[in-house]
Amino acid sequence: MAKAAEKDGCAMKAGKGCLGFFLGPAMLVMAVYLLFNNEGDYLNTAQALDELQPLVQQVENTATPDAALEGKPVHLSGTATTGDVLVDEAYGVQAQGIMLRRNVQYAQWVEKKKKRIGDDKKPSYMTDTEYRRSRDNEWIYSYHLAWVNEPVNSATFHHEEYRSANYTHYKADTQEQWATDVQVGSYKLTNSQINRITSDGKRVTPQLVPATLQKHAMLHGEYLFIGRAPEGSSYYPLDPQAPSVGDVRISWRQTSPQRPVSLVAVQKGNSFEPYTATNGAVIDLFYTDTLGLPQCFEEARTTNTMNLWMVRMGGWLMFWGAFACMLRPLAGMVPVCRKLAEAGAEVISLLLGTICSLLTISVSWLFCRPVFAVLMLLAIIALIWLLMKKQRKRAKAVTRS
Repeated sequence: MAKAAEKDGCAMKAGKGCLGFFLGPAMLVMAVYLLFNNEGDYLNTAQALDELQPLVQQVENTATPDAALEGKPVHLSGTATTGDVLVDEAYGVQAQGIMLRRNVQYAQWVEKKKKRIGDDKKPSYMTDTEYRRSRDNEWIYSYHLAWVNEPVNSATFHHEEYRSANYTHYKADTQEQWATDVQVGSYKLTNSQINRITSDGKRVTPQLVPATLQKHAMLHGEYLFIGRAPEGSSYYPLDPQAPSVGDVRISWRQTSPQRPVSLVAVQKGNSFEPYTATNGAVIDLFYTDTLGLPQCFEEARTTNTMNLWMVRMGGWLMFWGAFACMLRPLAGMVPVCRKLAEAGAEVISLLLGTICSLLTISVSWLFCRPVFAVLMLLAIIALIWLLMKKQRKRAKAVTRS
């Protein structure tokens, strides 16, 4: 491992400031769009689930499609099976299953960038005098060899010693193959449903080294290792825990040919199609588990609520980051008490981000939840009033003193 450090110069700080003033407004627009649409999507999905649940009928026998259920929403639970044999012809690997995945990894030098705050422990490469004089933040770079999913471009590394360190002996693509004929009894699953069957991660061990790789590859457990091949000799990475840069390892995983599934969809012949609610929302429930009808809808509502709050959190963070991008450069220009100004900018960014998030959600609710919208707006007004009241008290205290 190697380390290097650099300080943010004036040009870099000015560049970051300009970038912040351009990036901040763009993030504000994205946050408004994200939060505004998220509330409507959540409500439409919730209403569609409430509309669909009373209409669903149970498929009692999967041996033969029931003609009386044609075009109606149905619930089905059983075991998805397939006889398809999936083959990775390039490496002679095959397995009977719903999915076969080829994973390719490369041994590469990886750069990590860490920011050291001025009051951190003194780095070994700095003298005591340099450390005492250091008021600005520093970037500390470290390098280590690791297995990664894509080759790493080392030309942009900070440390010159590592800029030409990465290369690969061999290039391959990670890929997935899916079975096309997967059935639950006599019902055939759609491609969309098949692709949502979660993998059980069963390993597929390669049995042979392809003829084109005989000179510079070897089998080791579940992996096919590929290294360099100098003239007249071979190279094998003997220790998988200590690879050489440029080495490649390939492994395979499969989804077993039998997996428990549960679904809620509209029966169409011996297959299915999604249900379209009156509000336009499309519902196609599918789970890799044995679930009853109430459990399927419970899972769907839970997922809908989780998605709502995840997007809300993402929008709030985006608002916070947008204001921080615009206020941090201004705080950095303060000649004295710069750390205090930067901390104040963070607090102000947090407050503005919170208020704008609540306002955006409230405005979106005016269209879909008018009552809740009024309550939310009142809460925001109360929050602003409390902040203003607190600020006035501080101003009076300063004036008296």
